[in-house]
Amino acid sequence: MRLKYWLMLAFLIVMLLPVAAGWALFSLYNYYENQRAVGEYVELTERLAPIEKVLNDPTLYSLQSPGRNQTLSALASEQLSFNLYLPSGIRVYTSGGNAWSTSGYTVRSSELYRNLYNLQMRHRTFSLKKPVWNQGELAGIYEITMLRQAWLEGLSIRTIWVISGAVVFFVILYGTVLWLLSRKLFFPMKMLMNRMDAFARGERPDEIRGGVRSDEMGMLLQQFDAMQQTIRESQMEVEKQQKEKEMIVASLSHDLKTPLMSISAYAEALSMDTGSKRLERQEYKEVIARNVERMKRMIGELETYTALGSGDSELAMVEVEGEEFFEMLLGSYRELAERENYNMRMSVRTSHDYRVHPESLMRLTDNLVHNALRYTPPQGSIGLAVIDSEAELPGWVDPSLGAELDAYRTGAALIVVHNEGPPIPAEQLERIFEPYVQYHKEQMGGYAGGSGLGLSIARRIALKHGGDIRMWSSEQYGTAAACRLPERRNPDETLDII
Repeated sequence: MRLKYWLMLAFLIVMLLPVAAGWALFSLYNYYENQRAVGEYVELTERLAPIEKVLNDPTLYSLQSPGRNQTLSALASEQLSFNLYLPSGIRVYTSGGNAWSTSGYTVRSSELYRNLYNLQMRHRTFSLKKPVWNQGELAGIYEITMLRQAWLEGLSIRTIWVISGAVVFFVILYGTVLWLLSRKLFFPMKMLMNRMDAFARGERPDEIRGGVRSDEMGMLLQQFDAMQQTIRESQMEVEKQQKEKEMIVASLSHDLKTPLMSISAYAEALSMDTGSKRLERQEYKEVIARNVERMKRMIGELETYTALGSGDSELAMVEVEGEEFFEMLLGSYRELAERENYNMRMSVRTSHDYRVHPESLMRLTDNLVHNALRYTPPQGSIGLAVIDSEAELPGWVDPSLGAELDAYRTGAALIVVHNEGPPIPAEQLERIFEPYVQYHKEQMGGYAGGSGLGLSIARRIALKHGGDIRMWSSEQYGTAAACRLPERRNPDETLDII
């Protein structure tokens, strides 16, 4: 239940429950009072019968009645008292007074004749008022008042029980409300505070969580956990980028030292060796120029890699017809394969349109192809293909990768670059896309060469196009790199509208 509805219901119950308990207590009290009153009425009737017999004497109801005091004084007690009135309302006798208080006191007729014959039960007393007749004429009225002695004797005990019951009820009600508030509000708030405190101290969150709550506090805890996870992932990403920058700076500094030292040495030789032959001096200049060009290429790749990694950078995409564009793109590598004496196998199988940045996509393909050339042994074969989501895979692709590649190219085309040569270990297939990470080829006597940013740049270009790059390698079929490019829907196709 949502917390606000639970609180509204709890407040309603807390307000209504004491009222209901008070009403139940009052009803129980009235029931007990009525039950006890019946028994007291029977007992009182028996006790009043002889007294009423005496008070029914008409001679007692006169202003001057001889012997009235002696007759009536014996009937009165601490628990019982009575008053005698004339029909006019004059009180002629009271059991609790004297002659002065008796005479001269008059009761109004409306008060005197009210509740005749009715036994009046009050909290502390019973009272009975009846007329006295003399030969058909009203002689007077007597009023008997008797203390409820048994009731009064148990009053203190009943009061203690009522107060104790009320206290127990409110203690239980208060304790229940506190327990529910603690369970629904205080405990989740404490849990949230503990998580916030642990997060502030940099501690890792607990992996084991309690049951997921469906109220506002549960949503707040889930949102805090999600925010905490997002912040930690952002921190990890920042740390990763920082380490990557440090590694790039260190690697770039190391890679620049070799051409710089070469340039420095040849420049010094040119400036100091005036007796060198013209041919040697020309060779020195060419070496310097090659190293300068190499440094430019390294710095240019670093600029490209940095620009592609910026969140503010956007590529100006254009829509192209897939078959025409990719045939033109892949066709440019035929001459390269012939010049390098490699067997190039090409295939373009797509009928979709694509949104691409042509220059960046050419850079991606160049990096993949040149990477394949560095790994392929002399006279080896290189496969280059573009296959959309419906076309069959070329025969030179590892058959064991068929199902995986089909799942990978769902809704997208694949640019596949395949080369023969020694396989890349599985643990390095993902790492080689990191900057300045190159696979060490023992069979070829060292690293494959290059700046170390080619595959990293290729992956960032693929991501900018909404795709990705993966690599597979096996002993029998060599290494295959596949880049996903999302397909655009053909305008002639219709959409189902639901």
